Amino acid sequence: MDVLRVGLIVNPVAGLGGPAGQKGSDAADIRVTARTAGYAMTSPVRAKRTIQQLVSLLGQAGRELRLYTGPGTLGGDIGKGLCPTTLLWPRTAGTDETSAADTRRLAMLLKTERVDLILFAGGDGTARDVLDTVGGSIPVLGIPTGVKIYSAVFALTPTAAGTLAANWLLGRSDKGAERMVAEREVVDMDEVLLRAGLASPALYGALNVPVDPSRLQARKAPTPASDANAVASLARAFVRGMEPDHAYVLGPGGTTAAIGRELGLATTRLGVDVVRDGTLLSSDVDAHALEAALRGGPEGLLDRLKATIVLTPLGGQGFVVGRGNQQITPRLLSSLPLQIVATDAKLAALAGRPLWVDSGDDDVDARLSGYAKVFTGASTHTVYPVSRVSEESQGTTTTKEY
Repeated sequence: MDVLRVGLIVNPVAGLGGPAGQKGSDAADIRVTARTAGYAMTSPVRAKRTIQQLVSLLGQAGRELRLYTGPGTLGGDIGKGLCPTTLLWPRTAGTDETSAADTRRLAMLLKTERVDLILFAGGDGTARDVLDTVGGSIPVLGIPTGVKIYSAVFALTPTAAGTLAANWLLGRSDKGAERMVAEREVVDMDEVLLRAGLASPALYGALNVPVDPSRLQARKAPTPASDANAVASLARAFVRGMEPDHAYVLGPGGTTAAIGRELGLATTRLGVDVVRDGTLLSSDVDAHALEAALRGGPEGLLDRLKATIVLTPLGGQGFVVGRGNQQITPRLLSSLPLQIVATDAKLAALAGRPLWVDSGDDDVDARLSGYAKVFTGASTHTVYPVSRVSEESQGTTTTKEY
């Protein structure tokens, strides 16, 4: 059986800061805070989905995967039992704590091994570490597991990453050419400035990524200045329609921040806030505090559904759930109604691509998929497709409104 050589780099703490209400997971203090609050690592779980999908599809084609990776949580634990795995340095007792230096070390060794493809699980910070080490020498593909996932080097979901990698390794593409790659941008934000709500994505370079437009996410695009009036008008109209004695969970984004400004409240542009009757109930909350604020006792809002989650898509990418708003958990999404808000220009910029949901819970994503009434302004809604980005749903959308 022909063997395909793939490198795997897992940043195990990627995404840990999301439900903890942080704006990333790079800093050690954030990791301590998240773990102390009881938030579990999800990056290894999501990375394993990619490798499972890759092994399955290669096996169906009569090919075998050999994984080259680091010990323990860097990737070795994932390969164990799934496929033949080569550890590029031995596991040492008590060394499961990893750092960016481990990512760069592993990337350099994979470059030396000249593997066919490097898969890395993380966010924009991990992408920068890979860029700094590998550059354009080897094709790479990101598995989205971080908080900040603004770069264009990531697949839409872990499963999509596995399918994309398998098709590329087997020489399949929509255009019939073998193993096509293209330069895709790596962008990132300074987390210190990001926590203060002051940062915007900066371009750091480009990586060579397997070509598959249907399974790669776009780079995040900023809201153009020309859309400012439309955003302000949308915010005014939304505030006029807010119900009394009803809580609104405002997710991150410029559009939801405009709703806060219209209310005269100091909401957080890149965090999650809870408002009711013109009052800021909770500011920049983590997942635990958000559930506590909404529950408010035995007859809380979660039980009575007297609350609505308000989210706006990431510009250029179209993600509504699962990118920078992990404080809003699958449990909350299954308990409360969701209202998407976006200007007509933001939807038009997607060029017909659907809005994406990637909560990490297949059942929740399936329930959210379909057609949503997106609030676009005074007395106006646009019915727009929402997709969960699963293999079976790609290219199709069921008719279901929420």
